[in-house]
Amino acid sequence: MKPDPAEQFEALRKRYAAQIGERVAAIHAAWNQLVQSDWDKTAGVELRQLAHKLAGSAAMFGFANLGAVAHDIDLRLKEWLEHDQSLDTLARQHLAQQIALLQHAVGEYRTSTAVPETNQPTPSTAPSEPPPVPPANTEPAPPIPQPQPPATPREPNGRPQTIVLVEDDREFAAKLVGQLRLFNYDVHLVNDLEGLPTLIRAINPAAIIMDIVFPEGDLAGTETIANLQRERTEPIPVIYISQRDDFTARLAAVRSGGHAYFAKPVDAGQLINALDRLTGVEENTPLRVLIVDDDQEFGHNCVHSLEIAGIHARAITDPRETLNQLQVFQPDLIVLDMYMPICSGKELASIIRQQDRYVGMPIVFLSAETNRLQQQSVLSLGADDFLAKPISPADLVAAISARAMRARYLQRFLIRDSLTGLLNHQAVEEELSHEFARAERLQQPLSIAIIDIDHFKRVNDSYGHLIGDQVLRSFARLLQQRLRKSDLIGRHGGEEFLVALPNTSLVEARTLIDTIRTSFAALRHYGPAGEFTVTFSAGIAGYPHHRSQLGVMQAADAALYQAKHAGRNRIVVDTTAGDTPPLLLPAAKDEATIRTEAPSWRALIISANGIQRRMLRQALTAQGLMYDMIDDVERALQYEAPIPPNLILVDMTQIEGARTANIILLREHFAKGRIVTIAPATAEPRAAATVAFGVDDYLLIPLAAGALSALLDRLSASERST
Repeated sequence: MKPDPAEQFEALRKRYAAQIGERVAAIHAAWNQLVQSDWDKTAGVELRQLAHKLAGSAAMFGFANLGAVAHDIDLRLKEWLEHDQSLDTLARQHLAQQIALLQHAVGEYRTSTAVPETNQPTPSTAPSEPPPVPPANTEPAPPIPQPQPPATPREPNGRPQTIVLVEDDREFAAKLVGQLRLFNYDVHLVNDLEGLPTLIRAINPAAIIMDIVFPEGDLAGTETIANLQRERTEPIPVIYISQRDDFTARLAAVRSGGHAYFAKPVDAGQLINALDRLTGVEENTPLRVLIVDDDQEFGHNCVHSLEIAGIHARAITDPRETLNQLQVFQPDLIVLDMYMPICSGKELASIIRQQDRYVGMPIVFLSAETNRLQQQSVLSLGADDFLAKPISPADLVAAISARAMRARYLQRFLIRDSLTGLLNHQAVEEELSHEFARAERLQQPLSIAIIDIDHFKRVNDSYGHLIGDQVLRSFARLLQQRLRKSDLIGRHGGEEFLVALPNTSLVEARTLIDTIRTSFAALRHYGPAGEFTVTFSAGIAGYPHHRSQLGVMQAADAALYQAKHAGRNRIVVDTTAGDTPPLLLPAAKDEATIRTEAPSWRALIISANGIQRRMLRQALTAQGLMYDMIDDVERALQYEAPIPPNLILVDMTQIEGARTANIILLREHFAKGRIVTIAPATAEPRAAATVAFGVDDYLLIPLAAGALSALLDRLSASERST
């Protein structure tokens, strides 16, 4: 009987897990040696080698978070060792924080993973105090307002995708692995074809990157892939990379099931674009339609027909509610009745069109009016179409969905930068005003970074505008990968980008943007003259140090100017005081005080339902809460974060009936979390029944006004009473 490849891989993983403590202890010892040696570069080389090995192996065996931290340490040390510069205080603090995070991660793995005992004693990896940080030999960095404890690294935007790289050129492979990991891909490197089928069956990667020429033959790569694909019911996306750029090789790649082909040298940005296209799963956000009709039953029937087709619809009978609903519901299209008691559809259309922000909003009239002149008159007011009542559900869905989808595409072109896909200048400024208003309302910090690519004109002049465009696309992709979905990212103009980080202090923002700076500086680009790298500079400022959006922008711009004139490739944080003093850190609180306060909620949405996800996302964002999203309970049970979520919002279909046991599993995995069932309003009795099986509460979709706030109040009250 052939051994099970999954069992073989799990045995290897457990063996590796048993050694993690020793590896991290060695890194901690090397760190202490580096500190005691007053940052001797020989000690730095030793520490970097240990971190580099851990970064390469941890991700391969499923310890992605551990590998990401080790990879960050490796990059920081590499940058220091290759340049004749001393590390400033903040950079040393960041390294100390990452070393401490490694030790914390080991403790987490030991408590959450069964690790086989070894006969050898394992060195302690949990010292009683954080690793020491010596003072820098150079001038200390300027003081940052609102000093806080070291920021906890935030989760990247989504879980890492696992891919397999098959490449026998070890030097080239090592470079490519480093580039791919910058974009949050979990890479398994294989240097030969032996054992590849077993690995593929065991880990089922999202994609394979495959060379073509191996010692076994000039087309051995394509032959191996052809054999692999024949064994599978669903093919794996395959990208070929090769020195060969001839027709025969490309034909063999296509016939074997290849999806993309790159001739070496491979530009990492183009390869990432192909991987994103093949492995990325875009969230299917439902279209949104607002219906204004005084016939309540007719409106309800329209909503029902559209919802069945996957379109999120809302009907109102009072035209006076329209402007408020446009702002709250944000529809892609409006359906109006021709005749209503309070005002006519034509009058309401005129009111909507008077506002610049709704000039492009599609308006469709749905009425029993048969007079052709009357129908033409509403079209002259800016309506997009006229549909006659009665109308069948199929015709309604077809007419509405086609127009709403076209309007959404047009809106995307209006607010998105065509090159990078980020928000354009006008759109990011508008969104920033909303974020600033939310920060003021919730009294939470808001950090803004203005980022500028260094010497970008030189890139265009030296390598051409096509290569320059690829650099901008790669940087935009890196920002999207490293930042949260709730963060704001836009192309402000040319090579300048704007990032807004809600509920993020200046210290946290500096650490986060500097981590992205290090990764971008390590990214290799390819032009006609060969390989090159690019850096960026950034200025950071924030609320409440500056009380106006203009003040924050001017301060961030001034900080960017300082970064440019200080030598580029660096971050400068605004240290000027605004018109009011900064928020003071709260005094230490005793246990009785803490018990009377509401907890700070961090949410995890467990749902594959697009409507649920969108509505919950909007509600959580409006409350200023952090959140992440996962499709199902199985993946949620593998979810790890530096700060675990304490509000688990789970789709009812994943925890009822035969899946009721999932409640127990979620309770065990998220021991300190509150579990809330998400269900349609029509299924409230079923949602209430889940409480009897261990769920803390339930929330009904669509959300009623104040429903989320009321839920959080109930949960907070129960927290205080325990």
